[in-house]
Amino acid sequence: MKVKHNTKFNLDYRVGFNSLLPDDTISLPGLMEYVQEASLYHTNSIPGAFDYYDKMNWVWVLTHWQVEVYNTPKVADTINISTWAVGYKAYFGERGFEVVDAGGKRLLAANSNWILLDRTNYKPVRPTEYIAQKYGERHPFLIPKDFSMPKAEVFDPLSNHGYIATRRDMDTNNHVNNVNYLKWIYDFIPEDLYLNHRPISLKVAYKKETHPGDTLHISLFDRKIAATVNHTETFATIEKNGQIATEIYIKWEKVIN
Repeated sequence: MKVKHNTKFNLDYRVGFNSLLPDDTISLPGLMEYVQEASLYHTNSIPGAFDYYDKMNWVWVLTHWQVEVYNTPKVADTINISTWAVGYKAYFGERGFEVVDAGGKRLLAANSNWILLDRTNYKPVRPTEYIAQKYGERHPFLIPKDFSMPKAEVFDPLSNHGYIATRRDMDTNNHVNNVNYLKWIYDFIPEDLYLNHRPISLKVAYKKETHPGDTLHISLFDRKIAATVNHTETFATIEKNGQIATEIYIKWEKVIN
Protein backbone atom coordinates (compact mmCIF):
# COMPACT_ATOMS: atom_id res chain seq x y z
CA MET A 1 0.00 0.00 0.00
CA LYS A 2 1.64 3.21 -1.18
CA VAL A 3 1.09 6.58 0.43
CA LYS A 4 1.49 9.63 -1.79
CA HIS A 5 2.40 13.02 -0.36
CA ASN A 6 -0.02 15.74 -1.39
CA THR A 7 -2.28 18.35 0.18
CA LYS A 8 -4.89 15.59 -0.06
CA PHE A 9 -4.29 12.22 1.57
CA ASN A 10 -3.73 9.49 -1.05
CA LEU A 11 -3.62 5.71 -1.05
CA ASP A 12 -3.02 3.21 -3.82
CA TYR A 13 -4.96 -0.05 -3.68
CA ARG A 14 -4.83 -3.13 -5.87
CA VAL A 15 -8.33 -4.55 -6.25
CA GLY A 16 -8.46 -7.96 -4.62
CA PHE A 17 -10.64 -11.01 -5.11
CA ASN A 18 -13.12 -10.23 -2.33
CA SER A 19 -16.45 -8.57 -3.09
CA LEU A 20 -16.25 -9.26 -6.82
CA LEU A 21 -19.25 -9.51 -9.12
CA PRO A 22 -19.52 -12.32 -11.72
CA ASP A 23 -17.88 -10.09 -14.37
CA ASP A 24 -14.79 -9.61 -12.13
CA THR A 25 -15.59 -5.97 -11.33
CA ILE A 26 -15.68 -4.98 -7.68
CA SER A 27 -19.12 -4.51 -6.15
CA LEU A 28 -20.16 -1.14 -4.78
CA PRO A 29 -19.94 -2.40 -1.16
CA GLY A 30 -16.41 -3.63 -1.85
CA LEU A 31 -15.37 -0.32 -3.37
CA MET A 32 -16.94 1.62 -0.51
CA GLU A 33 -14.90 -0.45 1.95
CA TYR A 34 -11.74 0.90 0.33
CA VAL A 35 -13.12 4.44 0.39
CA GLN A 36 -14.13 4.20 4.04
CA GLU A 37 -10.72 2.82 5.01
CA ALA A 38 -9.00 5.78 3.35
CA SER A 39 -10.52 8.15 5.91
CA LEU A 40 -9.21 5.97 8.75
CA TYR A 41 -5.75 5.78 7.20
CA HIS A 42 -5.81 9.57 6.89
CA THR A 43 -6.37 9.90 10.63
CA ASN A 44 -3.82 7.17 11.29
CA SER A 45 -1.22 9.16 9.32
CA ILE A 46 -1.56 12.13 11.69
CA PRO A 47 0.83 11.72 14.64
CA GLY A 48 -1.10 11.41 17.89
CA ALA A 49 -4.57 11.83 16.33
CA PHE A 50 -6.06 8.55 17.54
CA ASP A 51 -4.42 9.08 20.96
CA TYR A 52 -6.07 12.50 21.13
CA TYR A 53 -9.50 11.05 20.35
CA ASP A 54 -8.99 8.35 22.99
CA LYS A 55 -7.94 10.95 25.57
CA MET A 56 -11.00 13.12 24.83
CA ASN A 57 -13.20 9.99 24.51
CA TRP A 58 -14.49 11.25 21.16
CA VAL A 59 -15.45 9.43 17.99
CA TRP A 60 -16.45 10.60 14.51
CA VAL A 61 -19.68 8.92 13.34
CA LEU A 62 -20.76 8.94 9.70
CA THR A 63 -24.20 10.43 9.04
CA HIS A 64 -24.44 10.67 5.23
CA TRP A 65 -22.90 9.43 1.99
CA GLN A 66 -23.45 10.96 -1.43
CA VAL A 67 -21.62 9.02 -4.14
CA GLU A 68 -21.37 9.21 -7.93
CA VAL A 69 -19.87 6.18 -9.71
CA TYR A 70 -18.45 6.69 -13.21
CA ASN A 71 -16.82 3.30 -13.76
CA THR A 72 -15.92 0.24 -11.71
CA PRO A 73 -12.45 -1.31 -11.54
CA LYS A 74 -11.73 -5.00 -12.05
CA VAL A 75 -9.72 -7.47 -10.05
CA ALA A 76 -5.96 -6.70 -10.02
CA ASP A 77 -6.53 -3.10 -11.21
CA THR A 78 -4.58 -0.45 -9.30
CA ILE A 79 -6.70 2.46 -8.08
CA ASN A 80 -5.85 5.58 -6.13
CA ILE A 81 -8.14 6.96 -3.43
CA SER A 82 -7.76 10.51 -2.20
CA THR A 83 -9.59 12.06 0.73
CA TRP A 84 -9.57 15.47 2.37
CA ALA A 85 -11.27 17.68 4.91
CA VAL A 86 -13.89 20.00 3.43
CA GLY A 87 -14.89 21.96 6.53
CA TYR A 88 -16.36 21.98 10.02
CA LYS A 89 -19.54 23.53 11.38
CA ALA A 90 -20.90 23.10 14.90
CA TYR A 91 -20.62 19.37 15.68
CA PHE A 92 -20.16 18.28 12.08
CA GLY A 93 -17.28 17.68 9.72
CA GLU A 94 -17.42 17.16 5.96
CA ARG A 95 -15.01 15.00 3.99
CA GLY A 96 -14.55 14.48 0.26
CA PHE A 97 -13.27 11.49 -1.70
CA GLU A 98 -12.11 10.66 -5.20
CA VAL A 99 -11.16 7.33 -6.76
CA VAL A 100 -9.17 7.27 -10.02
CA ASP A 101 -7.70 4.47 -12.11
CA ALA A 102 -4.00 3.98 -12.94
CA GLY A 103 -4.32 6.49 -15.79
CA GLY A 104 -5.91 9.14 -13.59
CA LYS A 105 -9.45 8.71 -14.94
CA ARG A 106 -12.10 9.35 -12.30
CA LEU A 107 -14.01 6.27 -11.17
CA LEU A 108 -15.89 7.69 -8.17
CA ALA A 109 -16.49 10.95 -6.33
CA ALA A 110 -18.10 11.12 -2.91
CA ASN A 111 -19.28 13.61 -0.32
CA SER A 112 -19.67 12.61 3.31
CA ASN A 113 -20.90 14.18 6.54
CA TRP A 114 -19.77 13.18 10.04
CA ILE A 115 -20.75 14.11 13.59
CA LEU A 116 -18.33 14.16 16.53
CA LEU A 117 -19.70 12.37 19.59
CA ASP A 118 -18.63 11.83 23.17
CA ARG A 119 -18.41 8.06 23.68
CA THR A 120 -19.53 8.37 27.31
CA ASN A 121 -23.00 9.76 26.65
CA TYR A 122 -23.15 9.88 22.84
CA LYS A 123 -23.86 13.59 22.90
CA PRO A 124 -22.36 15.76 20.13
CA VAL A 125 -19.27 17.84 20.82
CA ARG A 126 -17.57 20.58 18.83
CA PRO A 127 -14.26 19.63 17.20
CA THR A 128 -11.41 21.70 18.55
CA GLU A 129 -9.34 23.86 16.22
CA TYR A 130 -6.37 21.74 17.29
CA ILE A 131 -7.77 18.57 15.73
CA ALA A 132 -9.32 20.37 12.74
CA GLN A 133 -5.95 21.81 11.77
CA LYS A 134 -4.33 18.38 11.97
CA TYR A 135 -6.21 17.28 8.83
CA GLY A 136 -4.41 19.84 6.73
CA GLU A 137 -5.54 22.04 3.87
CA ARG A 138 -9.27 22.03 3.17
CA HIS A 139 -10.67 21.46 -0.31
CA PRO A 140 -14.22 21.66 -1.71
CA PHE A 141 -16.40 18.73 -2.66
CA LEU A 142 -16.05 17.50 -6.25
CA ILE A 143 -19.82 17.18 -6.78
CA PRO A 144 -22.59 19.57 -5.65
CA LYS A 145 -23.62 18.69 -2.10
CA ASP A 146 -27.06 17.13 -1.72
CA PHE A 147 -27.56 14.81 1.23
CA SER A 148 -31.37 14.85 0.94
CA MET A 149 -33.10 11.47 0.66
CA PRO A 150 -36.20 10.49 -1.34
CA LYS A 151 -39.39 9.33 0.35
CA ALA A 152 -40.38 5.67 0.34
CA GLU A 153 -43.90 6.69 -0.72
CA VAL A 154 -42.76 7.58 -4.26
CA PHE A 155 -41.48 4.03 -4.86
CA ASP A 156 -43.24 0.71 -5.38
CA PRO A 157 -42.88 -1.95 -2.66
CA LEU A 158 -40.43 -4.67 -3.69
CA SER A 159 -39.68 -7.00 -0.78
CA ASN A 160 -39.35 -7.26 3.00
CA HIS A 161 -36.72 -9.10 5.02
CA GLY A 162 -35.82 -9.78 8.62
CA TYR A 163 -32.22 -9.71 9.80
CA ILE A 164 -30.45 -10.13 13.11
CA ALA A 165 -27.19 -8.18 13.41
CA THR A 166 -24.26 -10.44 14.29
CA ARG A 167 -20.71 -10.02 15.59
CA ARG A 168 -19.24 -10.10 12.10
CA ASP A 169 -21.30 -7.02 11.19
CA MET A 170 -19.67 -4.87 13.88
CA ASP A 171 -16.88 -2.31 13.79
CA THR A 172 -14.44 -1.39 16.57
CA ASN A 173 -17.15 0.70 18.29
CA ASN A 174 -19.38 -2.41 18.50
CA HIS A 175 -21.86 -0.86 16.07
CA VAL A 176 -22.73 -2.23 12.63
CA ASN A 177 -20.02 -1.19 10.18
CA ASN A 178 -21.31 1.49 7.79
CA VAL A 179 -20.64 -0.58 4.65
CA ASN A 180 -22.47 -3.62 6.00
CA TYR A 181 -25.85 -1.91 5.63
CA LEU A 182 -25.12 -1.67 1.91
CA LYS A 183 -24.00 -5.31 1.83
CA TRP A 184 -27.38 -6.35 3.24
CA ILE A 185 -29.15 -4.52 0.42
CA TYR A 186 -26.96 -6.34 -2.09
CA ASP A 187 -28.06 -9.62 -0.48
CA PHE A 188 -31.72 -8.85 -1.12
CA ILE A 189 -31.90 -6.95 -4.44
CA PRO A 190 -33.39 -8.86 -7.41
CA GLU A 191 -31.02 -11.04 -9.42
CA ASP A 192 -31.52 -8.95 -12.55
CA LEU A 193 -30.27 -5.82 -10.79
CA TYR A 194 -27.33 -7.69 -9.30
CA LEU A 195 -26.21 -9.26 -12.58
CA ASN A 196 -27.30 -6.86 -15.32
CA HIS A 197 -27.10 -3.37 -13.83
CA ARG A 198 -24.36 -1.25 -12.32
CA PRO A 199 -24.86 1.41 -9.63
CA ILE A 200 -24.18 4.97 -10.74
CA SER A 201 -25.42 6.93 -7.70
CA LEU A 202 -25.64 6.14 -4.00
CA LYS A 203 -27.01 8.01 -1.01
CA VAL A 204 -27.05 6.74 2.56
CA ALA A 205 -28.49 8.36 5.69
CA TYR A 206 -27.50 6.81 9.02
CA LYS A 207 -29.99 7.72 11.75
CA LYS A 208 -29.54 5.19 14.57
CA GLU A 209 -26.77 2.77 15.48
CA THR A 210 -27.40 -0.97 15.61
CA HIS A 211 -25.68 -3.52 17.83
CA PRO A 212 -25.11 -7.29 17.99
CA GLY A 213 -28.39 -9.14 18.41
CA ASP A 214 -30.60 -6.28 17.20
CA THR A 215 -33.56 -7.49 15.15
CA LEU A 216 -33.94 -5.40 12.01
CA HIS A 217 -36.63 -5.07 9.36
CA ILE A 218 -35.37 -4.32 5.86
CA SER A 219 -37.84 -3.00 3.27
CA LEU A 220 -36.90 -2.61 -0.39
CA PHE A 221 -38.67 -0.41 -2.95
CA ASP A 222 -38.01 0.35 -6.61
CA ARG A 223 -39.20 2.37 -9.59
CA LYS A 224 -38.30 2.83 -13.22
CA ILE A 225 -37.10 6.29 -14.17
CA ALA A 226 -39.42 8.03 -16.59
CA ALA A 227 -38.27 8.48 -20.20
CA THR A 228 -35.63 5.75 -20.04
CA VAL A 229 -35.71 1.97 -19.95
CA ASN A 230 -32.09 1.67 -18.86
CA HIS A 231 -32.28 3.19 -15.39
CA THR A 232 -33.85 1.91 -12.19
CA GLU A 233 -33.92 3.34 -8.68
CA THR A 234 -34.06 1.35 -5.47
CA PHE A 235 -34.72 2.64 -1.99
CA ALA A 236 -34.32 0.73 1.24
CA THR A 237 -35.28 1.38 4.83
CA ILE A 238 -33.69 -0.52 7.70
CA GLU A 239 -35.80 -0.33 10.84
CA LYS A 240 -34.98 -1.11 14.46
CA ASN A 241 -37.83 -1.27 16.99
CA GLY A 242 -40.14 0.41 14.50
CA GLN A 243 -37.82 3.36 13.90
CA ILE A 244 -35.69 4.05 10.82
CA ALA A 245 -32.04 3.24 11.50
CA THR A 246 -30.71 3.69 7.95
CA GLU A 247 -31.99 4.71 4.51
CA ILE A 248 -30.22 3.74 1.29
CA TYR A 249 -30.89 5.02 -2.23
CA ILE A 250 -29.23 3.55 -5.34
CA LYS A 251 -29.64 4.54 -8.98
CA TRP A 252 -28.79 1.74 -11.43
CA GLU A 253 -27.89 1.70 -15.11
CA LYS A 254 -28.50 -1.34 -17.28
CA VAL A 255 -25.32 -2.83 -18.68
CA ILE A 256 -25.53 -2.88 -22.49
CA ASN A 257 -23.38 -5.65 -23.92
